[in-house]
Amino acid sequence: SKFFVTNESLHSIASLLKLEVLGLVACPLIDDAGLQFIGHGCPLLKVIEVSRCEGVSSSGLISVITGHSNLLELNAGYCLSELSTTLLHWIKNLKHLEMIRIDGARISESSFPVISTNCKSLIEIGLSKCVGVTNMGIVRLVSGCINLRVLNLTCCHSITDAAISAIADSCRNLVCLKLESCHMITEKGLCQLGSSCLLLEEIDLTDCCGVNDKGLEYLSRCSQLLCLKLGLCTNISGKGLSYIGSNCTKIHELDLYRCSAVGDDGLDALSKGCKKLTKLNLSYCNEVSDRGLGYIGHLEELSDLEMRGLFKITGVGLEAVAAGCKRLADLDLKHCDKIDDSGFWALAYYSRNLRQINLSHCGISDIALCMVMGNLTRLQEAKLVHLGNVTVEGFELALRACCIRIKKVKLLAPLRLLLSSEILETLHARGCIIRWD
Repeated sequence: SKFFVTNESLHSIASLLKLEVLGLVACPLIDDAGLQFIGHGCPLLKVIEVSRCEGVSSSGLISVITGHSNLLELNAGYCLSELSTTLLHWIKNLKHLEMIRIDGARISESSFPVISTNCKSLIEIGLSKCVGVTNMGIVRLVSGCINLRVLNLTCCHSITDAAISAIADSCRNLVCLKLESCHMITEKGLCQLGSSCLLLEEIDLTDCCGVNDKGLEYLSRCSQLLCLKLGLCTNISGKGLSYIGSNCTKIHELDLYRCSAVGDDGLDALSKGCKKLTKLNLSYCNEVSDRGLGYIGHLEELSDLEMRGLFKITGVGLEAVAAGCKRLADLDLKHCDKIDDSGFWALAYYSRNLRQINLSHCGISDIALCMVMGNLTRLQEAKLVHLGNVTVEGFELALRACCIRIKKVKLLAPLRLLLSSEILETLHARGCIIRWD
């Protein structure tokens, strides 16, 4: 039977004298009464997470804080409607607090100077989707929290370059900055970051429509970057990526989802400079062609590649990727309908480390599907919906070829009645989860 964490569970947990870390993520059956037990127990508790626990309020968190003045980390993301004055009064007494997340809460501008003045040890703050985050609030926050290394401002829509400038001036040790959907950030803010935050390793600029090639030129001064997310930044092109390729040679992860102006030349620059890339998202970068995939084939460390909806690529491009990227473990080809069987044959021959693949809406045939599913001996998960050129017999043979090792497969619901009961029973007996779409 499924185990549920309840208030009674917390009553028992409170008796653990050496417990230091307590994680309670999305536990719907606990509330403030349960946290009162924790407040009176677990004397060595340093870290508590109650994110997405909808029954928890400020009252429960105050119970925990009053009993644990040496708390180092408090994660209350998406469980508070607001950061109340009373809760803030108790939080400011946590002089050793290093991390606080209050994602999704309403926060008043007057709260920021209180945190800044009293929580000098903070190295991480999570304010994702918080209502009430303003430029002035951030300016006041970072004036005191100069040791911040991680700052999450996802969907804080009022933030502008003024806040980014204050962050850059005060937080010189910043390692991770998340700014997804902060639409008013421009190249001016990135110029400040590129001048001051030289230790930056991760920055999320997804859906920041003000980011352009000049901004990437400034940002490329952050030569320690490991992860750069630029999804939906439609104003960047190959020119911007050339700066990243030249200066950010340590990058492991790059997200270019729906960067519609990025084409083959940008991938050329990346392949020459970013040799350590392991994860790359090119989905819906519609200017990318087989020539671009030829450059991707030079990224020998690449293990995770998403390239949905690239309508210009054919089997030639896929063969270049398969032959060059021998460490490829996760490949998404959904809606790449111009790839013919020659590409899939190459995939079956070269990509022996593949563990997950999405072939949905591809033009693969019966024979090629059987080859892919049979030859890729490490394959554990496959998405195989809307394969118009594959017959029921093709699906049957492909599933038989991999039934010993496959763990999860996605198929169209009508196949449930068309495939043999034998293969379905075999897959079930082997522990394979079939998701019917």
